[in-house]
Amino acid sequence: MVLLSIIIGLGLAEILRGIARQIRNRDSASGYWVHAVTVGLVFVALLQQWWEIWGLQSYSGWSFLGLLMMLTGPIGLFLISYLLFPQPVKGTNYQEYYYGPMRPVWWIAVLTVTLATLFRPIVFGEDLFIVDNASSLLAFAGFTALALSKNRVVHAVLVPALFAAILWDILAMSFEIS
Repeated sequence: MVLLSIIIGLGLAEILRGIARQIRNRDSASGYWVHAVTVGLVFVALLQQWWEIWGLQSYSGWSFLGLLMMLTGPIGLFLISYLLFPQPVKGTNYQEYYYGPMRPVWWIAVLTVTLATLFRPIVFGEDLFIVDNASSLLAFAGFTALALSKNRVVHAVLVPALFAAILWDILAMSFEIS
């Protein structure tokens, strides 16, 4: 759990550092609301990963495959967190960055949600098609659409919808650690 917490903490630090750089360079960088919602989505996803996996700390039957599978979600989210903000920030047009160099983020998100969803079925033998995985299925479809589309309306609709879906998942499915 310590390793998991470190990786998630690094992802959160990347997001906070990126936001701080954006604030510092607010006079020369032009923000973009879809990018800002994406940042919020990833921030909440990192917290959700820690929240959901924390309940597994007392499980004693870990294998190395189990460890690797457990870390896929946090590692994918760390990579996304790192790629969310350009280097350097000064003079950045976040709308251009969002639809340009940041595009691979959505493919990483597709891979991350796939592996994170398969974690419990592979490691613990749980069913794949359960209510708790409904948001993962939605996320997979949404991230795939975002990865394939350059249409700004698609992004303007799907990013907030995915943010709402992850909030719904937290509030409705995993509000308390079991």
